[in-house]
Amino acid sequence: MKLKNKHVLVYGLGDSGRAAIKLLKNLGAHVSFYDDNVKFFDYIGFEREPKKKWDLVVISPGIKCLGNTLFEWFLSEKVPVISELDLAYLCSKGKIIAITGTNGKTTVSMLVYHILKASKINSFLCGNIGLPFSAVCEKTTKNSVTVCEVSNFQLETSKFFRADVSTILNVKPDHLDRHGSFEEYLNAKCKIAQNMRRGDILVLNLDDDVTKKLQLHKKQRYFSKNALKKGTSVWKNQIYSGRRKIISVSDISLKGEKNLENVLASVAVTMPFKISNDAYYTAIKNFVPANHRMENIGKVFGVNFVDDSKATNVASVIACMQAYNDKNVWLLMGGQGKEIDYDDLFKIGFEIKMVVCFGEDRENISKSAQKFAYKTQSFEKFQSAVEYCMKNAKEDDYVILSPGCASFDEFSSYAERGEVFKKIVLGKINS
Repeated sequence: MKLKNKHVLVYGLGDSGRAAIKLLKNLGAHVSFYDDNVKFFDYIGFEREPKKKWDLVVISPGIKCLGNTLFEWFLSEKVPVISELDLAYLCSKGKIIAITGTNGKTTVSMLVYHILKASKINSFLCGNIGLPFSAVCEKTTKNSVTVCEVSNFQLETSKFFRADVSTILNVKPDHLDRHGSFEEYLNAKCKIAQNMRRGDILVLNLDDDVTKKLQLHKKQRYFSKNALKKGTSVWKNQIYSGRRKIISVSDISLKGEKNLENVLASVAVTMPFKISNDAYYTAIKNFVPANHRMENIGKVFGVNFVDDSKATNVASVIACMQAYNDKNVWLLMGGQGKEIDYDDLFKIGFEIKMVVCFGEDRENISKSAQKFAYKTQSFEKFQSAVEYCMKNAKEDDYVILSPGCASFDEFSSYAERGEVFKKIVLGKINS
């Protein structure tokens, strides 16, 4: 992008916003920033009067656009507005693999990156996973592959971003408090395919009720846990891509049906890159997922503790319960609600000894669970809920933190919530 001496405003000072500022300065732009949070008001570079005719405005993914008067002003005044994802894309080189979906994005992004690395392909891992695309785009080359985890927040304001291979893993109700409706949330996810070219590939999940119906590109490929003549699937306990045998399901280290889908997706999106079976085996067999995703903390006095704090929607909790359905589960749920119906979880009929609710949305969770005859306990504070489980769970029971909610009523992130969970549990061990 030719932005030298252009006046650019970055709206939002999260990780992505800060990376965008650095990138824009490297490009020679005159950069200011604005954030709705008053704590940044006295920062050098803060623009106190953002309603100006900027040459360009870059929107960070943390900025809510629905009902945002400043965002609407930019649009009404025809100020050019792009996403941080757009900015990074326009400054990048090489191939891009883009991964979105309600659940599994991070696991698939990490596994795809490990597969490429096992094949000795020059690769970068970025996006919603933590390191912004803007922080790595200048390092990319014509021979590199960038694996980009893409959230609906990043796609919402994107106009130019495209990838050589894209996937929508699944779409379940989530972030309805931000988008206003499931339809708008789905529209944001589908924007991953809006700029696809003839030779690009879109990979979709045939086992998901929403993604199997999507028609977004002529070159759509599929993955499924059921056997397929074409695509990536499971047959006789083996993962196949077409007729090519890739790896045995028994060699997958990840637990649960949802993680089997994640492995299938990872194989499907890397197929165009001519990966050897040895590379697939090495990457998949030795893969360790990120923290707070069905992470086994260990035992305390015979009770098993599992940190699934990343499960911030009902679909994620369902996936976790499917993985532990043969266990005696104490389910820790709660936090800041997203206007999601919890009945979708409890009507399935998982064997759960007790639903222990906490945080802002505890009463809604408790009412839903009781409707389906589950026993419940409710606590205002997270620590009280965890300590109740530690005191009352029996030997060989599983206490699973799978909240189904955002963390922002008590914590800065799902990661902090998970770390606090671990500290409470490990503190018991140390005492």
